[in-house]
Amino acid sequence: MSFVRPWPLIVLLLLAATSAHAQAPSTLAGITLGDAASQYKGRLGLSQARTVGDAPWLRRIPVRADAHFDKGYVLVGTCAAPGRIARIKMRYRDESLDFFRKISGEMLSRYGDPTEYKGEIDGRLMGNKWGFSDPWLRPVSLILQRAEGEDPEIGRGNTVKLTNWGLLEAERACWQERHAPAASKKPAARSGSDNGYLPR
Repeated sequence: MSFVRPWPLIVLLLLAATSAHAQAPSTLAGITLGDAASQYKGRLGLSQARTVGDAPWLRRIPVRADAHFDKGYVLVGTCAAPGRIARIKMRYRDESLDFFRKISGEMLSRYGDPTEYKGEIDGRLMGNKWGFSDPWLRPVSLILQRAEGEDPEIGRGNTVKLTNWGLLEAERACWQERHAPAASKKPAARSGSDNGYLPR
């Protein structure tokens, strides 16, 4: 009985995975995920870092404007790797719908079809999300979005967000482990036999 050897298929899958990693973005606005925020003293407002209210394992640092972006921020860890950048979110200077369509087309050409639509039916919020893996197989997401109303994080306009979810999860898990409540002590067992008929 003949069978097909799996090696050619395995090699093709490995090559596909390698090319997917090569295409996964890691840098936005000149800032790279996984880097220490201290490397970007001229780009980040390090003295303005603030703890994220509902995620004390993260700190939010503003990013200074440049020719392409009006404002933005990075999220850095406070526990597993303090100061390491896990998310970058930026708002483009150009708020127009035409610009949103232009960069949407460029991202579609570069990264292929999005994995998820990020918008609302009324069209006040529209966008796409792409999913990748970094070289260590940690999930990375890229979200391009347009808000007609006010984006609660950055404001209206065209925004782009690049997140390494593996780094974020490592920070959350580290903080929760270090701040876990002390285990409650079990009441001491009573001495003496009850012949097995009393509740314990």
